[in-house]
Amino acid sequence: MTSTPEHRVTIRVAGQRDAEAIAPLLGQLGYPASSLELGERLERLADHPDAEVLVAELDGQLVGVAAYQLIDLLERPDPQCRITALVVDDRYRRRGVAFALVHTIEESARDLGCFRLEVTTRTERADARAFYSAAGFEERPHRLVKPLSPDTLADL
Repeated sequence: MTSTPEHRVTIRVAGQRDAEAIAPLLGQLGYPASSLELGERLERLADHPDAEVLVAELDGQLVGVAAYQLIDLLERPDPQCRITALVVDDRYRRRGVAFALVHTIEESARDLGCFRLEVTTRTERADARAFYSAAGFEERPHRLVKPLSPDTLADL
């Protein structure tokens, strides 16, 4: 994929101070949360050495967020890396921000010895699927999920 950002994209680890800017981004992805809730989640994830939340800034403004987690598997000698969230503000899409976030995660995953990088997205998110395909991901369509509480049914 060739993507040259119009402006300089800076990727850094998210901190508590970013919760307020991340909240509307997750809302755009369909997962609304308050900045207080996100602050708690950021704190919880910061305590996990196998997880990280990154933010992307474009000309000094926070415009994207991505989270990933390493997963050790019984059937493989090396861990895999799963992108658990990725969203760019809809006003700043197609400027290389998502590519910069994925590239940063991919570099980290390689450095940490992961054998694979994976991401899941809903079928109806055609733009996301096209982006991931262009970024080198291959579609593997069979994923089964079971909700563990009634309020998670909408997330399936």
